[in-house]
Formats: sequence, C-alpha cells, structure tokens
Amino acid sequence: MLIFRSYILLFILIIAWIFSSCNTVKYVPENEYLLNDVKIETDVPEYGYPELNPYLKQSPNFRMFGLVKTQLWIYNLSKKNSNGWVSRQLRKAGEAPVIFDSTLVDNSAMEFKKFFVNKGYINAEVNESSEKKGKKVNIKYQIKTNEPYRIRDYGVEIPDSAILNDLYKNNGKPEKVPGEQTSLRTPLVESGMLFDRNLLDKERDRINSLLRNRGYYAFEKDYITYDADSALNANAVDLRMRLHLYPEILPSGIFAEIPHKKYYINQVYIYTDYDPLRVAIEGEDYMVKDSVVNGKYTIYFPKNLPSIRPSVLMAHNYLTPGRLYSQVREETTYSAFSGLPALTNIQLRHEEIMRNDTAFLNCHILTMPAKKQSVSFSIEGTNSAGDLGFASSVGYSHRNLFRGSEIFNIRLRSAYEAISEDFSQNYLDLGVETSLRFPKFMFPFLSYSFRRSMRTSTEFNFGYNYQTRPEYDRILVSGGLKYLWQGRSSEMAKHQVSLLDVNYIFLPRISQSFIDNLPNKDAILFGYTSQFIVGMGYTYSHSTFSPFRKQRDVHSLRGTVESAGNLLTGLCELLDVQKNKTGSYELFGIPYAQYIKGDLDYSKTRFLDKHNSIAWRVGTGIAYPYGNDLRIPFEKRYYSGGANSVRAWQVRTLGPGKYVSKSGESALYAHSGDIRFDLNLEYRTKFFWKLELAAYVDAGNIWTIRNYENQEGGQFKFDSFYKEIALGYGLGIRLDFDFFLVRFDTGLKAYNPEKEGKDRWAVLHPNFGENFAWHFAVGYPF
Repeated sequence: MLIFRSYILLFILIIAWIFSSCNTVKYVPENEYLLNDVKIETDVPEYGYPELNPYLKQSPNFRMFGLVKTQLWIYNLSKKNSNGWVSRQLRKAGEAPVIFDSTLVDNSAMEFKKFFVNKGYINAEVNESSEKKGKKVNIKYQIKTNEPYRIRDYGVEIPDSAILNDLYKNNGKPEKVPGEQTSLRTPLVESGMLFDRNLLDKERDRINSLLRNRGYYAFEKDYITYDADSALNANAVDLRMRLHLYPEILPSGIFAEIPHKKYYINQVYIYTDYDPLRVAIEGEDYMVKDSVVNGKYTIYFPKNLPSIRPSVLMAHNYLTPGRLYSQVREETTYSAFSGLPALTNIQLRHEEIMRNDTAFLNCHILTMPAKKQSVSFSIEGTNSAGDLGFASSVGYSHRNLFRGSEIFNIRLRSAYEAISEDFSQNYLDLGVETSLRFPKFMFPFLSYSFRRSMRTSTEFNFGYNYQTRPEYDRILVSGGLKYLWQGRSSEMAKHQVSLLDVNYIFLPRISQSFIDNLPNKDAILFGYTSQFIVGMGYTYSHSTFSPFRKQRDVHSLRGTVESAGNLLTGLCELLDVQKNKTGSYELFGIPYAQYIKGDLDYSKTRFLDKHNSIAWRVGTGIAYPYGNDLRIPFEKRYYSGGANSVRAWQVRTLGPGKYVSKSGESALYAHSGDIRFDLNLEYRTKFFWKLELAAYVDAGNIWTIRNYENQEGGQFKFDSFYKEIALGYGLGIRLDFDFFLVRFDTGLKAYNPEKEGKDRWAVLHPNFGENFAWHFAVGYPF
C-alpha cells in the first residue's frame, strides 16, 4: 500500500508540474489573441448559457471540470516547428488554441438575436464587449430582451371541409387513432401566448402528423402557413393559420387547387427474401417465386416453405386492406417486423393507384432473413487465492426455432480448479442454462386488441449447476416463466412479469468439520444449507436513452416488486400440511422462503455542453420476511459498497447501520441487510482522446429489519438512521470506446458511521489506508 500511495503522489506531482509549466499562448501568432473566456448574460432566466451555447459561433478551448484547459495544455506540450512522432501525437490528442475572430463575435450576436426573435422577443438587443489581457481576450454578450410580442387573436382558415371536419370534430379534438400519442390531439397555439415561431413550427408538425394518421398520405407540413399582422397593435400579433389546398394540373392542362385526398390501403405484399444487391443485378422479379395469398395479403418466399409462418407475419402487420392509411400504423408495422429476430433489413414502400376518383396504396413490406444459428466459445484462466484453474463455455442460439421467430439459447459451462498443489483435491463446476423466448403473449383470456397493441414476448428459462469441492457438493436448479411487453407507440417504457421464479439449492454432502470451522455460526444459513424460493415479481422500467442521441439529457426510472412463499403457504394451509419443529412448512423436506421485496431507482443525466455533464441517482429498497421464514434468503439481501454503490468502501464492507466488523467474521453474512438507500452525484468531463474524468459524492447504507444476532447496531430506526448514512467522495477515469466504457474509480471516506464521535468525520483526516478504496468496472455506475 505504501508503494501504491507513493506512485499516486508521484503521478499528482508530475501532472501538476506539467500543467504549471505550460504556456497557453505558445501557439498564438503575433498580433493575434487566444479566446480565453466567453460569458452570456440574459434577463430571461430560462434561457442561459446551456440553451444559447449551441448558437455560439466561436467557443473557447474546452475546460476540464469547467476549470482547466487540459487539451490545450496537451497540445502545447508538442515542440514548435517539429513534426516528430511525439509532437504529432500530442497535437492529435490535444486541442489547438482557439484564435479570436471578431467577425464570429458579430455572427454569434446575430444568432442570439434570431433565437430571441423566434421566441417572441422581437425587440431583443444583443451587446458584445471584449477585454484583452496580454495575448488573451474575454468576450461578454449582454442580452436585453425587452417586452415580448404575444398572440392577441388566433384563428384558422381551412378551405378543405373534409380536413376541417377531421381536425375539429368531437368538440374541437380529432378522433383517437389507435397507437397515436394523445398529446397530438391538443393544439399548441392559442391566444395570449408568446409569439414563439419555434412553437408555431411544432404546431405544423402536429397537424401534419394528425392528418397523415387519418388517411392523408400525400400531405406535408409545407401546406400549412401563417399570416401575422402586428401593424395595429403594440407588442401584439393577430395570427392566422392557413391550410392550402392540393395543387394539381388537370387533364385539360389547367392548374387547379383541389381538396387533399384520403388514401386507403389496397393490397399488402410481404417479401421474406429481399436483397438489394440482387435487386440491382437481377431486378425485383427474382423475389416473386412461391407465394401465399390470403385475401388482399400476399406473402412471397424463395423456397417451397416460408422461413416464417405466414400467420406470424400477418400478426405483426398493422396495414389493413380497406382501411385508411395511417402513419402511426406504418411505424408500428415497421417496429413490429424489426422486433422479429428472424428478420433483418426491414423496408416499407408504397405504390399509389387511383380507382374511380378514390386514392389507394399498395403496401410492400420488404424483409431479409437474419442468420438463424450462431455458436460462441470462451475459455479463461482463473486464480483464486493461489489456486489455479480454468473455465470454458459454449453457447448456441437459434433465432427461428419453430418458424415463428422464437429465440432458443443454451449455454454449457464448466470450471476446474486445483485446490492443492498435488491435484489430489479439486473444485469442479458444471452447468447448463437454457431459455426459449416466443414473440407473443402466451397467456389465456387476453383480448386480441390488447395483444395487438403491445410488443410482447414470453420466455421460459431453466438452469442447472453442479458444484463439488472437498468440503461439500452443491446443486443449484432454477427455472421460470416471464412475460415482457412494451407499448407500440413508445419503446421507452418496458414491463416484465415473472409469473414463476423457482430457485432450489440442495447440498447432498457437506463436511461437519467445514461447518464447525465457518467464521460465524449463522453463516451456514447463507449458501451452505438447502434453500427453496418460489416467487413472482413485476418490474417497470422507463428510459429516454438513445444510442443515436448520446448528447441529449437522459432520465431513467426502474421499479420492482417481488414476493415469495405466499402461494405455497396457502396450499399448505388448504391441504392441512404439518409444520416442522421450528414452526415452518417444508417443501421436499426444506423450509421455503416467504417475503415481499420492493425497489425503486431514479437517475438523470444533464448535459451542460458536449464535454461536460452532471448525473445523479437516488435509490431505495426494502425486503420484509414473514410467515414461514423470518430471514431474507442471502441471495435476496442487500449489500453496500463497491463500484455501483458508495465507492469509498469496498464491495460488501459497509453496514448494516453502524455495525462494526469483528475479526474472523464472515463478511458475506455480516455486511448484508433488508433495507437499502443510495444517493450519488457525479460530474463527468472529457479529458482528451477517449478519456473522461469524473468527480463524485456518494451516500448510502443498508439496515436490517430486525435486531439480528451478530449484526449489532444494524437495525433501522427512524430516530437515528440518518446518522448512519455513509458519505464518500472520489475521482475516476473512464475510457469510452463508444460501444462500451471501462472505468477506474477511487474513493475516500468522508463520513464513516462505524466510528464514534468526531472520528466519524474521516474527511478531517484523509489517508490512503483504511479510508481509501478503488474499483475497476465496465459501464457507468448509473
């Protein structure tokens, strides 16, 4: 540890020396200035620097944590007039100095002016000023918005009676289209609002979506314009929305404006072997081979037998012949086909046809078969406290097992470890995990409309694991049935119901000497006795994260409720089963667990700019044992500390409450609880290249429901729990490869509930001994 602390101190001194020795204007030419800082001041609090920064035409060099121009300093470490490899790499990893350009200041001021004019502040004033110090310049933008313009009177002019009826029937609101967001039915513009041009454009988008969902396939938002009159009113606008007719050249050659047409779905064609490369060479005729015709549905496939059953394809299609075209149904169809693992490269095309002055669409759904089967292998070496061994696994996946896009997975795993040098004793682990997922709800009594309104799947899983050591043999069996679904109109919210979740642990052999030598007599209850858990649960998760928009603010919510043992207890009481000597019912000679457990976690990430963000998370959970067993199974208990919790503590070393570890005691047992609380705040900033830095503060702990033996001070009490919330702080470095992130976090204890009095405030005497922890992990902590 002393050597480790010496390396850290040396690293800090080197970094400090490098930063202090750098000259930030090293590469600034003569008679030029480094853009050092930019400030934006407005008299409208909701529009500050984060909102206006995207309109800034020239920004200063990036500051790590908003303080240090790290990348500029790295760039300046390169040698002038040198094209050597080291200098090239330093310039590539760093950032060249931003040379002040006065014309870009004027352009930024114009952009700020446009921004506020579009928000309704027509008379906004933007004043810019500069302050030069040596070869650096600071720029300040002061924005005075003045009194905004508001909409005094708002009206609409729609000469198309059919569209007028579609938009404003049902007391001013259009009728509901299945799968359409309810928010689209509420107008965004009304009298008295700010004359916000961005909002007016959103209103055009809203009306465009509404009409396209009601059959107007050829409608575009460019047919909607606004007339604004502010001549007779001070800071007020009379606004009219105008919807234009469809321009068309009649057969006689005369230009005319006619009402917009509604389109009906005529025929639906589904192609299961669309290959754009073959289309380019052979033409689209190659796709038309064998086919299945069902009314106005035609399914083309290349062989005698379709790769996916036609009924599955029909169930995932929402474009119905004879019905009006709907954009939301088209999007739902695309999403449904994209959710079938057996298909890839989904495309939708439409062909317009006219019949007796009625417009129709022939819909073509183009798909390609995905790779059906895959095999994976892995092998790794292990070293547990000097005992050498290896582990290997082989996995097999089939994405279309019964021609219904079902996913079948099976994974075989084995591990061997030599516990003694002469290989006379060893550890062997053999296991199998398998699952089968169907892309539908396999549950009776559900209506057809509900099944169609959701993206659903049903999963069966089973696992078997056999472990043998010199001290014991252990068998672990698990199985379950899960239902997963999410709405068709929103993929952010997901639901999971575990209708059946069975976990069985059986020890056919265990050495008495091993039991006698366990560090804690109660530790045998946690992994070294047979256990039976039969439960069910529900999980709701909602996240706005999108891999295609990583710089957008993100929030996520996850809630879980699970219970175990209630059904078994009811059956035992109904069948008048006798309890054992300890007053518990048994299943196959083993007392089963009975409890209820709930968890709730919320996190949010706010992007200050493209280099800096703030993330925070709050989470809590409680597990309450009752009835047949007054202890929560060890696998279901909470622990604190570690890479995703309070990082100033190593994993499973914090809590419960103010409990103090005893020498020779089992940490797995001692540091577990029935209640948890986590609160994390983290500032993330780019360093250089793919490296990021983070500074964070963590708080949290775990507690027990009851005053268990050998966990003194761990019980949750309302009058004292807040004194037992641990506090830590630290720094971390992350390597972001886009598709995954590796992080190294360090933490120092600030407030330690295990101590007494002033000693609890470890922040007053920081050290790299007992108050320091480090973690290596993959992915962000939240």
